[in-house]
Amino acid sequence: MTIIDEATSGVTTQTPAKMRIFEHMAEALEDQVAGLYRRAATFEEEEFLLNREVEERQTEINRLMLKLEAMRAERDRVMDSIESISNEATAIRGVVSSGEGASTFDSIESESATSTRPAFNGNGPVRDSAFCGA
Repeated sequence: MTIIDEATSGVTTQTPAKMRIFEHMAEALEDQVAGLYRRAATFEEEEFLLNREVEERQTEINRLMLKLEAMRAERDRVMDSIESISNEATAIRGVVSSGEGASTFDSIESESATSTRPAFNGNGPVRDSAFCGA
């Protein structure tokens, strides 16, 4: 039988010394409970702070993901532009290598000469529709 069992069963006589011991034990247990409550409150506060930090970091992650998606879209646009320009350069080289380049260039020059728009005059870029895509 434990001390507590003896105290509650009334088998032994209660002496004032035993009563003080039980009272000190109860106070010690209550102090321990109070300490555990403080510890639990500390855990709750730390949990709140960590949740807030996680939310802040998640917001930053979401912002960075949007930035990454925009960068990828821009990269894809640039890659498409590179491919288009490369294909155009290859087509021009094909025209030049087949000997059609000179006659094509001559026809462009004759169009510019008959055009009312000024061609390159040394003061600025060519404004001819053959070169501007207009």
